Amino acid sequence: METEANIVNAQVRPGMGSPSRPAVPNLSAERRLVQRVFERCNAAIAEACGQSLVPEEFLGALVANESGGIADATRFEPAVYRHLVAVAQGQSPCYGSIDVAELEREVSQLLPADAAAPHARYMTQGFTEIHSRQIRKSPDDALRELATSWGYTQIMGYHMVGRPGGVRQLLDPHFHFRMAIWLLAEFAVDFRLDLANDFAEMFCCWNTGHPRGRTFDPAYVEKGLARMESYRRLRQTQPDAR
Repeated sequence: METEANIVNAQVRPGMGSPSRPAVPNLSAERRLVQRVFERCNAAIAEACGQSLVPEEFLGALVANESGGIADATRFEPAVYRHLVAVAQGQSPCYGSIDVAELEREVSQLLPADAAAPHARYMTQGFTEIHSRQIRKSPDDALRELATSWGYTQIMGYHMVGRPGGVRQLLDPHFHFRMAIWLLAEFAVDFRLDLANDFAEMFCCWNTGHPRGRTFDPAYVEKGLARMESYRRLRQTQPDAR
């Protein structure tokens, strides 16, 4: 019998950075996955998308890719935690040895798959200079929360540094999807993306930090686009589900 956990394990692991998975998922499992996401998330997704160009089916597919519709999904990122500890101790101005400028540069080929790249985009020297005082005041359990991805779309806790709200609010679906829209809008501004049309690029941004990044699951974007279509069909056949 295929359990919810088995279905989720067939997806890209939550939070930007998994080993490759089979490129062609089981179709019946896919239908159940998207249906579950729709039933659990559609009301909150519709509310969040109401004032945004992001279509509901994109967020629905993003949930399917990242958490499989599990509201309290979390994943601790040890490398991010080590960096935050270093910041708290005044030792590290930016994340690892990633050249953040390279992430922004126009390139003619796909960037390599690198688990550090999405975090390096945010955890720059500027991030440290602005927020080091707050990070230094954080106890260890708070640093661990910042180094964990949370909820339906697996938003990293450190995104809440300097923003209104607390990390654990990311487990509230209404707050979570508003934050997801916020982050997607930042990608759109930074990379001149159309939130209503550039879906492949937005999936790449979410998974890699760049619209031409190489996703850790080679089929991440393909799955997302297919799940968008499935979610769209569900919305069309169940117009009162909001």
